Amino acid sequence: RESLIKRVDVPVKVVMGQSAISVSDFIGLQLGDIIRLDTTVDSELDVYVGNIKKFKSVPGTEKDKYAARVTEVIREEE
Repeated sequence: RESLIKRVDVPVKVVMGQSAISVSDFIGLQLGDIIRLDTTVDSELDVYVGNIKKFKSVPGTEKDKYAARVTEVIREEE
């Protein structure tokens, strides 16, 4: 029953991409600098619940907030 499930905060993160930069470049980052990622602007993004990849999504907005629209559910057997 849903009424028996307690409310629990679960960390959810959307990964835009990955990049490798040197420590000196990292230390020197300033406002406005650009970090090139390994994804394209139309790539689906991975959504993690805790440390487990659970969804694919595309970026967007909802009202005045950034958002991610789920495009695929990743089943545990995959």
